[in-house]
Amino acid sequence: MSFGQEIERADGVSGELVLRRGSAGLEIVAGGVFLVSAANAASSRALVGAAWPYATGDALDVLIGGLGIGDALDEALSCERVASVTVAELEPVVVRWFRKHGGAAARRAAAAERAGRARIVVTDVADLLTSAGASWDVIALDTDNGPEWLVRGENARLYVSSGLCRVRAALRPGGVAIFWSPERYPAFEGDLRDVFDALETVAAVDVIDGRPLDYTMYVARRRGAD
Repeated sequence: MSFGQEIERADGVSGELVLRRGSAGLEIVAGGVFLVSAANAASSRALVGAAWPYATGDALDVLIGGLGIGDALDEALSCERVASVTVAELEPVVVRWFRKHGGAAARRAAAAERAGRARIVVTDVADLLTSAGASWDVIALDTDNGPEWLVRGENARLYVSSGLCRVRAALRPGGVAIFWSPERYPAFEGDLRDVFDALETVAAVDVIDGRPLDYTMYVARRRGAD
């Protein structure tokens, strides 16, 4: 992907953060690692949308790990079955950039916040998962570029068995957790099958610089009653 026009850079928890505008829209680079782009909108939305066929109920509480440029949040808010959305974002500057530069998605998010349907919390999603208990029907994690391509090393704890157990424990019975991944990783799939009661894979395609790129959404499910 070609570099876009720089809008702003700032120091963040993960190192230097850079906001750019590319041919598809906004892009964020964190600590020298490409994080997200408007060109990833389809897979970012699929991160949440992959849950809808498997999540049960009509008043879903959703947790999203990672705000990015707001596509997953916007997808969640567009679903009439969603009662509330909590976004855990580690970087305060990413939240500020979204509110300032996020356009229509940011305006929709602000309206949902005023209505009490959405909240953006500046925190590490791993810490929130540890303290929450069984609070959510859907948990969607996009903190990194997949389980083996981390933006920050500390996030590895989300993808090991103990971290997956924390994710499962934060789901209500019948809940669904989705993990964004650039490809399929057999070892990670094995850990997911060991921790959760069912596992599906859902494909998503982004078109970047004219080329279709395939991604995998891991949809891990907790059974209705333990």
